[in-house]
Amino acid sequence: MRALLALLLTAGAHAQVGDAERGRALLADRTQSLCLLCHALTAAGDANQGNLAPPLDGLAARLSPPELRERIADMRRFNPATVMPPFRSTEGLRDVAPAWAGRAALSAQQLDDLVAYLGTQGRP
Repeated sequence: MRALLALLLTAGAHAQVGDAERGRALLADRTQSLCLLCHALTAAGDANQGNLAPPLDGLAARLSPPELRERIADMRRFNPATVMPPFRSTEGLRDVAPAWAGRAALSAQQLDDLVAYLGTQGRP
């Protein structure tokens, strides 16, 4: 029950209005969001972006904002074997640096900003 409550709180129950421009800047900042370490922005790829995970273009056509938010918050809910970090959960993590112990990688506002930006990817 506690895990379900935590998931509801982090994955959408308190979603704020995100700012797409802040989300774009956060996504591009490889020291904060880490998105581009594994993902490319487009299917064509980029030598400075990842190729481990699916490209981010077209997300708005495939996933709703709540679905995007849930996956970024904790992809383990959809794929327990994922290598994607749980950006809004600290549950079940091991070997966490002391400075990050008990802290989510992204704030709720940062998550909403990323969702706002990613929601623009793939719209005509």
